[in-house]
Amino acid sequence: MIKDKPNVFIICTGLGHINRGYESFTKECFIALRDATAFELYVLKGGGQSNNKEIKIRCAQRNSGFASFLGEITGKDTYWIEQFTFFISMLPAIIKFKPAVIYYSDFVLGTFLFHLRKYFKFKYKLLFSNGAPNGPPFKTEDHVQQLLPVYMNKAIEDGAPAAMQTLLPYGFDINIDERVNSFTQSKKIRAQLGLPEHQKIILSVGAVNKSHKRMDYIINEIGKLPDNYFLIILGQIEDESPELIAMASQKLAGRHLIISVPSNEVKNYYIAADYFVLASLVEGFGRVLVEALSYGLPCIVHDYVNSKQVLKEYGTYIDMEEPGALSNKLLSDVDLVKNVPRIKAAYDLYSWNELSDKYSAMITSLINS
Repeated sequence: MIKDKPNVFIICTGLGHINRGYESFTKECFIALRDATAFELYVLKGGGQSNNKEIKIRCAQRNSGFASFLGEITGKDTYWIEQFTFFISMLPAIIKFKPAVIYYSDFVLGTFLFHLRKYFKFKYKLLFSNGAPNGPPFKTEDHVQQLLPVYMNKAIEDGAPAAMQTLLPYGFDINIDERVNSFTQSKKIRAQLGLPEHQKIILSVGAVNKSHKRMDYIINEIGKLPDNYFLIILGQIEDESPELIAMASQKLAGRHLIISVPSNEVKNYYIAADYFVLASLVEGFGRVLVEALSYGLPCIVHDYVNSKQVLKEYGTYIDMEEPGALSNKLLSDVDLVKNVPRIKAAYDLYSWNELSDKYSAMITSLINS
């Protein structure tokens, strides 16, 4: 523990055992800011191993039998159980390191930390990355990171002070040369992954469910396409997943793959793919959109303000509630091909090289306030 700089925690209960946007953001943010000069950054995570400035906090992981058992006893869902047990277990780290700021995305965990501070007079300040998003009033946060203008503007309209908010999108690890060179690696990567060489590959990344990610819509739409289209869905397997897997087996026999892979392997599928599709009708931000854009992929998404603020003029927007919209777009638009301008746009808008100083400034300003 370095005593001449204030300590900062960035925390995420799912990091190390769950693959979502919260987890990938927390990991990348820690890597981008761990050598900051104004503060000493530690990441607290619910999985993996402890090393150097990475601290594993024991908790009842949401997909574990123990979390389910505690959920049955308490009437709480397993994500709440994970956050609460993480909160209890991180108390020794708070006492030892005395963080000046705790930076978090898990909203319930933040409320626990607010009440802990209130009753035990801890001095840390709470910085909330509003990825869900949650609206005002912001009663348990000292400062809120808003990811898109639509949320910042709405919060101000609803009475949240502009001074307690920073408009700052998620950062991403993007190497332009590596992304451009990946265009020539597609055939090789497909062979390594056992994917078809000559079919057009459509990729969607997100939890394998119907309720939010609407993977059923994608399966039905790809089912309308000729046999030279192949669908890959990567994401967390959930309660709705078996139904979707069965649907895909029926409608896309021999031309689909639905799996969950470690986050560090997802990039190979971006390289292998021809198109990226996200059928959800609303996203807090949608990190996968930027990831796909950074590999030059045409991104076909629902036409609404959030997706347009993320992808700007580089997205392909359709009405994802309309049957036939996706299949018709894929069949009719011959200009939907990978290109370098998308990679450069992703870098300029979202790379850590462009954003890390702004993140450091946001945290430092809160330390000094």
